[in-house]
Parts: sequence; structure tokens; C-alpha cells
Amino acid sequence: MINEIKSKDNEIIKYVKKLQNNAFSKEEKRFLLEGNHLVEMGKSQIEFILCLPRFKDKNIYNKVYVINEMLMNKITQNKSATEVIGVARYLEEKDVSSKRVLYLDDVQDPGNVGTILRTALAFGYKDVILSKGCAFKYSFKVIQSSQGSIFNLNVVSKEKDYLFSLKNRGYKLVSTSLDVNSVFLSNFTFQKDDNYVIILGNEGQGISKDIQENSDIKIKIEINDIDSLNVGVAGGIIMYQASPYRKKD
Repeated sequence: MINEIKSKDNEIIKYVKKLQNNAFSKEEKRFLLEGNHLVEMGKSQIEFILCLPRFKDKNIYNKVYVINEMLMNKITQNKSATEVIGVARYLEEKDVSSKRVLYLDDVQDPGNVGTILRTALAFGYKDVILSKGCAFKYSFKVIQSSQGSIFNLNVVSKEKDYLFSLKNRGYKLVSTSLDVNSVFLSNFTFQKDDNYVIILGNEGQGISKDIQENSDIKIKIEINDIDSLNVGVAGGIIMYQASPYRKKD
């Protein structure tokens, strides 16, 4: 079904604008996808799209609202030109089950969270746990910087108790820490058959004390001439090293 919208006062336009607010998104359990790539990635979750007349794939969606460029410019959050915006349902959150799990402890910058999700998918991870203090996983910047990887990951929001329950299920908790007693990453071997939760901490405060105290292993990356790495960069290095799919030397 294809309809045309011409007024900024249309209820659909107002609804899409309201979904840019995280609180309203949580109430509705709906979020926005902007651009051809993300809409394609999330098409199984999409309820309807708003698009420009020239958008080629409009006929594959059940409900389509065609709008002009003036209206698109009023509702897009993208800095570059956008042909299509999709309204999608939240994804189901499942219990984690893979051998390598990622836990983000209050990583607050949405660009960092999105980058970590994208990297996790690239290195074969399936389960990512976000603490309650992390950036909102359905925010515009997280979705954009993750490049749609959220659709191929199980990203769950959980309290710390859930993390500690994984330890009781046989997972080894691996914290990233600059502590003097931490093991250098190059000196640590992730055993292929063991289950690990790799924990990345807040940009300013690092990993919380109680998580560090309950960790089985603390690791750090050898660096020179600077105090620390961006959490997304550090996460990428560790995820690559820990990946069970990586061909070892």
C-alpha cells in the first residue's frame, strides 16, 4: 500500500519525529532506520517506510508513505541526503549462548557503542551485553555507527547480576584494566574451547570495581607514549585476539 503525504502536520510525520526521542522510542518499542543500507538490513523488522518518489525499492514494503524532499529534510537526522526512513520493531533479546560474549560496562558514547557492535560482528561474535548505563542501543548514532550490525547480533540490556550469573555457568570474566597486576594481552592465550566474557569499561572510569573484583583475568594492551586507548579501538584489538574463528599463527 502506497500513500502520499504532503503536510508536515500529518500524524505519521509527527510520529516519526517523536520516535527520535529515546523515551518515546522505548514506550513504542519502535526505532528509526535512515538510508538505503540500514533499511535493507532491517527490512524484516520494518512496519512502514517514508521515502522520496525516486526510491527504487518502495514496492517491496507492505506500507509506504511517499513524501517530498522538503518533508524528508524536516524529519531526517542524517547530514547527508536520505531517500528513505524506516520505522522498525525492537528486536527480541535472547539468553546468551555463544563461547565469546562481549559485555559493555557503562560505555556511554553512542559512537563507541556502535563501533564496538560493528567490530563484534566482523570478528564472529554473536552476543553483546549492554549494562543499564550504556548508550541507548536504538539511538540514531548507535544504529548509524553500527552499520546495521545490530540485526545480526543478540544485543541484550542487563544488570550486573546477569554478568555474574554467566560466571556461575562456566564463563571466565576477562576485564580490561591498566592495573599493575594485569597480564599483557600478548602474553595471554584465549583457549579455543573455553567460554569467555570480555568486558570493556566506561570511557572515563573504566570497569567498575565490583566487576573487576569478580573477574577471573585482567588484561591490558601494550601501548607507548599515551595513557590509554579509545574503548572502541581497544575492544577491536582484544576481540580479534580472542576470536575463536581467527586462524592462529
